[in-house]
Amino acid sequence: MYFCRMKHQDCIAAIATASGIGAVGLIRVSGAESLLKVNALLKKPLDEVESHRAVLRRIFDSEGLIDESLITVFRDGKSYTGENSVEIAYHGSDYIAQRLLKALLSVGIRMADPGEFTQRAFLNGKIDLAQAEAVADVIAAEHKFAHEQALKQLRGGFSKDIAELRDKLLWFVSLIELELDFGEEDVEFASRAELQNLVLDLKQRVDHLRDSFALGNALKKGFTLVLAGRPNAGKSTLFNALLNEDRAIVSDIKGTTRDAIEEVLNLGDVRIRLVDTAGIREASDSIEREGINRTFKHIEAGGATLYLFDPSELTLDEFESDLKMLREKTTRIWLVANKMDVFSGDIQSFSNSELMKEHEGQEGELLRVVAKDRTSVQQLTAELSQRFTAELRSLDGLTVVTNARHADALDQCSQELEKLLEGIEYQMTGDLLSFHLRSGIRALAAITGEIDTEEILGNIFSRFCIGK
Repeated sequence: MYFCRMKHQDCIAAIATASGIGAVGLIRVSGAESLLKVNALLKKPLDEVESHRAVLRRIFDSEGLIDESLITVFRDGKSYTGENSVEIAYHGSDYIAQRLLKALLSVGIRMADPGEFTQRAFLNGKIDLAQAEAVADVIAAEHKFAHEQALKQLRGGFSKDIAELRDKLLWFVSLIELELDFGEEDVEFASRAELQNLVLDLKQRVDHLRDSFALGNALKKGFTLVLAGRPNAGKSTLFNALLNEDRAIVSDIKGTTRDAIEEVLNLGDVRIRLVDTAGIREASDSIEREGINRTFKHIEAGGATLYLFDPSELTLDEFESDLKMLREKTTRIWLVANKMDVFSGDIQSFSNSELMKEHEGQEGELLRVVAKDRTSVQQLTAELSQRFTAELRSLDGLTVVTNARHADALDQCSQELEKLLEGIEYQMTGDLLSFHLRSGIRALAAITGEIDTEEILGNIFSRFCIGK
């Protein structure tokens, strides 16, 4: 059942700016009678003010003048919520803000629930559900690429892709159901061969979108870079140097790091979750063994692994043994030789090893660093930033799923399309084909909120901040 758009009769208000950090604050008011109710606090009403115009007004309560504020009027559904709305820009005092709110409540306006402004925008047809969720993602974005993806979804790019998929499925389900209406005539409006080709194409596109969530989730939360290697390779020293702070304990004693340590590192426009891990070796006790197990869990979890090694302390056979072990856990390994200031051997022997030649291009160029040298670390940082940025730039123009709910809905749709393909192969009756088509359509419709999904709505908008 398609979601019924609805109008709210009451008026809501909320402070839309952070407390105590600016010279100007903003209170938003929305609802059919918002202008009428705000007028009750003014000597000069807003009746003649055109939509999208700001005017200076004095606002009063029972005690007298509260503030002289700039008030912007939005009429005839041309607002964020799709309702008559008023925005009050007041002098940024917490006292003024609370007094204004109290005055608004006194004339019959209630406090907005978290996310209620955006929820009303959805219910009034201003945005769909995927765009509504993108509003929260824009606010939460902590780096450039997460912000760009959220804006793309907010502008409706993802919704257009979903609408196109749904429209194609709707076309065929209407033809199949038309066949059911003419069941006694034994006619075929929907060519099974055409339907099979369509479903194969749509399933490929749905699967591609679903599978992009792994990258999209990393894009949203930040990529993971795991520092791995043998004890005393300099992982903790490099970890501290990249963060520019003494976060991890550094010692000449092997096995100092027993558990993983995580910190956020901003590499230009890219946000990274940097993880320092226990050294890879035969554990000397149960605690160290658990730390090493956790190292491999972090490596398997995804992201990139930076394998740091000391060429002065590592033989070529040990180097290749470590690579074989790591390649069983991940496909993205970046090799970095540390302590190059004291190494006098031939570093090319590592670059030219048989294992490197066998998997040429997988790890990329062997990098070199002196973790104790600031200039060397800055050069490594620039290289890491370039590698992550190149991955993200490859996404330009592509739709990437960053929301777990969307990925789950796409997976449900993919399963229905798979059942549909099996049904076509085994000459399933039209009513059963229609059932799987409609189930796939409903899964896609849940993404944009075009079906009755009250539980989903409550969960989504309750996580918004007040005033949005």
